[in-house]
Amino acid sequence: MKTALYFGSFNPIHNGHLHVARQALEQQQLYELWLVVSPQNPFKENSELASEEHRLHMAQLACANENHIRICDIEFSLPRPSFTIDTVRELIEINPNRAFQLIIGEDNLPEFNRWKEFEALLNLVDLLVYPRTNTTHTIPDFLEPFKKRIQFLNGDLVNISATDIRGKVHHEESITGLTHPMVIEYIEKNKLYS
Repeated sequence: MKTALYFGSFNPIHNGHLHVARQALEQQQLYELWLVVSPQNPFKENSELASEEHRLHMAQLACANENHIRICDIEFSLPRPSFTIDTVRELIEINPNRAFQLIIGEDNLPEFNRWKEFEALLNLVDLLVYPRTNTTHTIPDFLEPFKKRIQFLNGDLVNISATDIRGKVHHEESITGLTHPMVIEYIEKNKLYS
């Protein structure tokens, strides 16, 4: 069963995340796509990070009516910070009948060699790369040996970021249309990002 893994802080989840997920599901004929909510990204500061429970709940609200998108909280029970290779190994052990693919943004490609055991990771999963610009897609030299395992997704560029959403909430500006209405309600109710 072909299953894509889409890791993120989802702080908060927004319509851009869901657009990428739907594009991957459609283009790759996936059985399922799992949004893996990361408690702690080793490359990101945590100063504006809502609690993992809040972020998990917002993801569940946003995806409640998505048929083939599941929310995965496996990293909540793994050592921190969360490294993708460790999580993927754990998921493969638990789900031996699934063929996992990993979704990343194109901006992650040039620094993919900074990921823990990136070569071992590419021996376990194919990469699905979502474009961030309209320019020609290039694979860095260090990834050339793995180019058969790297596919670029097609899709419109979505100019929505969680950073912008948090900024708008902080300045009491509307975020209507940027994330699911139930997520907006949840942010307001729990006074997140203000």
